[in-house]
Amino acid sequence: MKNFSISQIVSCHICPVRYYLELSEKNREEPENYTIAKQISYHLGDDTQYGTKQEDEIWAEIKTVNPDIDEALYETYRTWSQACRGNTWRKASENDVKVSSKTYNLHGVIDRWFDSSPHIALIRMTPAPDTGVYNADRVRAALFSICARESLHTDADEIIIEYIPSGVHRICRVSPRDRREALAALKKAEKIAAGTVPMPRKTDRCNTCYLKERCIDAPKKLSDIIG
Repeated sequence: MKNFSISQIVSCHICPVRYYLELSEKNREEPENYTIAKQISYHLGDDTQYGTKQEDEIWAEIKTVNPDIDEALYETYRTWSQACRGNTWRKASENDVKVSSKTYNLHGVIDRWFDSSPHIALIRMTPAPDTGVYNADRVRAALFSICARESLHTDADEIIIEYIPSGVHRICRVSPRDRREALAALKKAEKIAAGTVPMPRKTDRCNTCYLKERCIDAPKKLSDIIG
């Protein structure tokens, strides 16, 4: 039985064809924007986060993590960092906490963990919606809630979504509907991993998808992409 990452199931929820094509990208590089958001997240809640020196030190950390990062992204980093400094953040007790579910063959990594509820914060490298959280992030939260309940024996019905580019954090209260959507996406991923080829469907997301060129020439069977 295949073991799925939470990010894979969220990808399948967003678009089954995207998940299907990503199966061939086993060594996909970490997006530069993710590196920026991730490194900023390690310092959220620091008493010293408001100093210029601290800001430069975080950029130095980013370049250490990814020596080939485009220097032009320094302005992106500065914008995100300043947005975050305009808000109040909790200091994490731990970072990068692994969770899993043997029941559903799932695994993932919690970005920031707190000793008191809400225990989980997930960072995002996308700007926040005008209100609430994105539906895909609700599904993401539901999957982490399932894993945290099973592997950490923790009630995680409330999860913080941290939109680093906007410098805001919002509470996602996981609902039964969110869990149903999460399980439906998992079932789709299982079928695709077993050999089912999803049919492309044109949506608004297609224009911004990084795989849109490959989607046009999508293979006819799974063996074409995983060899």
